[in-house]
Amino acid sequence: MKRTHAKVLVATVASLFSAQVLATGFAVSEQSVSAQGTAFAGAAVLSENASNQWYNPATLAGLKQSELTAAVQYLTVDTSFKTQGPSGPGDFEDLDPVLGSAFLALPVSDTMTFGLGITAPFGTKIEYEDNWGNVAADPLAPFSPTTGDRYATMSDLKAYNINPALGIKVTDNLNVGVGLNYQKIEADLESSFTRLEGDDDSFGWNIGLTFDADDNNHFGLAYRSKVEYDIDGDITFSPLPLIAQGIPPAVAAALAGTYSGKTSVDLPASLQFSYAGDLSERTQLLFGVEWMEWSNLDELVIEHTGAPIPSPVVQEFGWGNTTRYSLGVRHALASETVLRFGVYQEDSTQSSENRSPTSPDSAKTGVSIGAGFKPADNMDIDLVYTHIFVDDADTNLVERGQLLGEFELDADVIGAQMSYRF
Repeated sequence: MKRTHAKVLVATVASLFSAQVLATGFAVSEQSVSAQGTAFAGAAVLSENASNQWYNPATLAGLKQSELTAAVQYLTVDTSFKTQGPSGPGDFEDLDPVLGSAFLALPVSDTMTFGLGITAPFGTKIEYEDNWGNVAADPLAPFSPTTGDRYATMSDLKAYNINPALGIKVTDNLNVGVGLNYQKIEADLESSFTRLEGDDDSFGWNIGLTFDADDNNHFGLAYRSKVEYDIDGDITFSPLPLIAQGIPPAVAAALAGTYSGKTSVDLPASLQFSYAGDLSERTQLLFGVEWMEWSNLDELVIEHTGAPIPSPVVQEFGWGNTTRYSLGVRHALASETVLRFGVYQEDSTQSSENRSPTSPDSAKTGVSIGAGFKPADNMDIDLVYTHIFVDDADTNLVERGQLLGEFELDADVIGAQMSYRF
């Protein structure tokens, strides 16, 4: 079995085929090791450290000391594609990424705290070996012996986010927060048919509140806006999509090349709710729900100049919105060590009819265990391990030759985080 990684099974990828484009995307939730320890349950209401501002800027108001939090996470995804029928020799390349995020909290008064977060909230990285997928039995077989390469050979997408925010204590029970997001996207997406390269930057915003109903029941609600991109870049066509249209190979080779193109993409808005219930002075029961508006990716329209296919190229996605449910517990020992445990379940954006080999999404369940230690009065160290069980992701694509089979996936995440107060 080969291994690859997708940044938390995370981001947006796209590939082109003559008059067709297919895209999928994943968000990266793993921005905080302490929040991940409870499977993100309670992430939008707790003020454990500066990293909670990613989930809700209102949590900044609960931090009364200047604090720097940095997290590093190592992710592996064990992945294999099992075809129905004869298959080629290729599968996935081995990739073992390290993810990082950093957060700053600076109190500016007794009731106001400034925050800054630097994260990578969307992204994916997948590479296939040559000749993967079903053995082809169509007119393209002499030029492209397996169908998998036609859909994806490599996808590398990164979205970087800089998020200044402000948390304000309104009353003893109510905090509010607001933030501005500057985000940059870079994409390099390739199949044996096409290669798409482009980048853009844009802005979004986020708001939130926390509310203490009483001494033992705490609630948080936060919203992140969608981010709209107008991506300019290059589209490179190989001869294969032209040969598939019946153009002679020699003519197709002459027409193939790199052309200018542009497209618009909206990365999804999200809404998050958290609850923290104090069972005792040391133990909290945590709950969370996050909804993501992936239906914003309704279609992709690529306009190009000079390419030997009609412009624009339009593809319907057919994605669905997703919901993640989290349940966790946080327990503080007398030694100031904190123990964490959590479970989450998350929907899939895709089905077998629109599942993309560039980042095959499926329903998943994550189980996390974590701990926090205090080696000094002004320092916390947090550790986490998460195993993600991913439902087998069946696919049945026919546009470039039949790709029929299923992706078998599961993932492991190991993370460490340091918070330093000054």
